[in-house]
Amino acid sequence: MFSLLRTRGILFLGLSNTISQLGDRLTHMVIITLIGVMFPGRISAFSEFSITFSLPIVILSPFAGVIVDHWNKQTIMFRCHMIQAGLIFITPFFIMLTRSMVPVWILVVLFFSLDLFNNTSKNSVIPDLVGYDQLVPANSVITTLARVATFVGMVGGGYLIRWVGWQAGFFIDASTHMIAGFLVLGMGTRSMFAPVRRVDFSLSKELRKSLNAFLFDLKELGILLIRDRTVVLVMISVFVIPFVSAVAYTVLIYLVQQEFGMGTPGVGLLGGIIGVGMLCGAVMIGYFGRHVGRGVILIYSIAVLVLTFLLGPFFITAVSLYIMSFVVGIVYSFIAIAQDTILQEDVSRGIRGRIFATKEFITNITFVVWAVLVGIISSILGPFMIIRFVSFVLLAVLVFSIIIYRSIPYEVRSKL
Repeated sequence: MFSLLRTRGILFLGLSNTISQLGDRLTHMVIITLIGVMFPGRISAFSEFSITFSLPIVILSPFAGVIVDHWNKQTIMFRCHMIQAGLIFITPFFIMLTRSMVPVWILVVLFFSLDLFNNTSKNSVIPDLVGYDQLVPANSVITTLARVATFVGMVGGGYLIRWVGWQAGFFIDASTHMIAGFLVLGMGTRSMFAPVRRVDFSLSKELRKSLNAFLFDLKELGILLIRDRTVVLVMISVFVIPFVSAVAYTVLIYLVQQEFGMGTPGVGLLGGIIGVGMLCGAVMIGYFGRHVGRGVILIYSIAVLVLTFLLGPFFITAVSLYIMSFVVGIVYSFIAIAQDTILQEDVSRGIRGRIFATKEFITNITFVVWAVLVGIISSILGPFMIIRFVSFVLLAVLVFSIIIYRSIPYEVRSKL
């Protein structure tokens, strides 16, 4: 698998994506540190951060593919990284000038908007670098390197920011994206990544077509939800991960950073532990997933989350929170892999891609909605009461999931 790194294009794309992922995690760590400095004791500030980095994906995801398909992908990635580097570099000066978080929220919106185009281009360009029979190992290599960078960025980034301060953290973060941009140029000559269609086209017309296609995809999903209980079960589980993630990005980060006094290094460790849990979960389900029904995995995974959040407030220590995070990471992998497998098996090939794209949209819109709600109720309820509220919401989801699962015909349920 790693022999593919001898291929110039994969090597430089893999290195660029690794440095980019490291920079993305540093971006999170710097902003989380800044929130702790400027808004101590305010959970809603983390909610605002969650909204600003998710909303661009919700708004732009129907159009990103159209733009990427009509421009040179190498150029898009290079320019996205360079603009991101510039934005990050100038932000601390505006923060010190305005003494507010407004420049940060502007940065986050622009940064993650560019990230959407960068990531779409990255996924689209891989088939230009390897043969069809090498796509799976190529994706595996790039993803593995990115996961390592994510862990290093979350855990090491927290300690780095505490050591150098948030101002220098912005400058270090900017340098990672500049390096990632220059590495993109090493993939090969620019002509290799030119768009297939070299005809004149109306961007506004193409965007309208893309929006209409996206709305049609939502309609297709609605039809499936009416006639296919299996898809209903999956979409219920799709709700769970962004819901829990919204809580993690608001309440759990606040608890670790401020209530437990562990600062940004503690937050980085929290992210690293969740990542290790996700890795362990992926390995575990790879061994026993073939012997257990995917529907059963979804039901029991949601049940574990319910139990975890119910018991969490009774063990209010950093250690118990880290243990809970590790369990959540494992369950994340269980749910994600089970739901994707069910859709791959149950949905016809002709609409499979559109259903997965719509699923990603639903994931992000759910995250935004719950981040807003958590921010609102944080002014009324304390962090541990919010966790109890989450457990009751998950309990309702679990009951509904069991009802839907039991309503699936036995001959279909036995094949899940």
